[in-house]
Amino acid sequence: MKELVVELSKGFGKLFINPLLFWIILFSFLISRRRIKDEQLQFGRELSPLGAEFSNTWKLSVFGTLLASVTTIVLQTAFAKEIILFLSIILFILSFAFGFRLLSAVYSLGFTYVFLKILQMAHNQLFQLGYITSQTFSTIALLIAIFLLIEVMLYQRVTNETAFPELVKSGRGSWVGLFHIQKASFVPFFVPVQSNPSTSSITLLPDLTIAGETYSFILIPFIIGFHHVVKGHLPETKTAKLIHYNRFLSLLVFIIATASFYLPGLASFAIIVALLGKIFIQSSFTKEDKAQGFYFIDLKKKVTIFAIVPNSPAARLGFKVGDTIIKVNNRTIEHIEELEEEWKIGTPTSFEIIDKKNKLHTIKNTEFYSDFDSFGFIFI
Repeated sequence: MKELVVELSKGFGKLFINPLLFWIILFSFLISRRRIKDEQLQFGRELSPLGAEFSNTWKLSVFGTLLASVTTIVLQTAFAKEIILFLSIILFILSFAFGFRLLSAVYSLGFTYVFLKILQMAHNQLFQLGYITSQTFSTIALLIAIFLLIEVMLYQRVTNETAFPELVKSGRGSWVGLFHIQKASFVPFFVPVQSNPSTSSITLLPDLTIAGETYSFILIPFIIGFHHVVKGHLPETKTAKLIHYNRFLSLLVFIIATASFYLPGLASFAIIVALLGKIFIQSSFTKEDKAQGFYFIDLKKKVTIFAIVPNSPAARLGFKVGDTIIKVNNRTIEHIEELEEEWKIGTPTSFEIIDKKNKLHTIKNTEFYSDFDSFGFIFI
């Protein structure tokens, strides 16, 4: 146990010599910074701070790291250094070309698996020397199932208020609103690395000796994420369906991957199910949303809240995205100009709203007194 702790500590240190770690930090910063510039251009202010895409995910990162690491260590599945290299290259390509859109483990680990199968068909020496075996494939399939579960938990952290709004012009020239469901989590995980100095083609990661065996532990920098555009529904409505379908896919892949340790041929079937299932879920999501009209559109007779500035008076009072204001200080409100007129008299002290579930509520304001622009409402 003492040796294990020491080698895990050394594996953690190797994380900081992996170029992929610094790329993940850089590209995440660039995505977040670009989103802030778009918010400032459209709304005249920053709606969410730098790094909001990763907010409220650190517990999930720790849980995912522990779950995936325990899985690889207990199974004692040693990864050849080439696998880590292939995975790093694929993560770089997917993130560089598509941002968070294809950062599901189904794609990153799935494409790694496909590449390894191509090497196997080419009779690569990694297979001939036993550095990649059927257990390696089964472990990769099992990791996909585990990270799909983490992805489900990541979807559960999306709310209407944490989705990122955007204003666009419709084909008819009206202003319409849509949301970007964009979230990511950094989930590094430990893997045992087996290598023979005389045959390995990669020397960046040094070998260590544990109980006479030539393998060590490496903490792989890994990231999962997603990015969907929603125009026909509120974000929470769509993520509820994504949670349901991805949870089912995770369970299905987990069952097949577990069985593949006893029937090795099932590992490929698990990967195929994961890839086809994920593609089906995302294509169905896009097709269904495109078939819907815009949920938020520039309507003169409806004062529906499109977005709320975080930590603003409106947010602290409990207003939610999708709430429709129908009365202010007992005066019926039908369009934004009437709402602004009430602010000219003084900050309103009572609001009657209809929430997204069509329930009537009253919100009292006895604490915040500010002008209309700084109250925190954003309308189309």
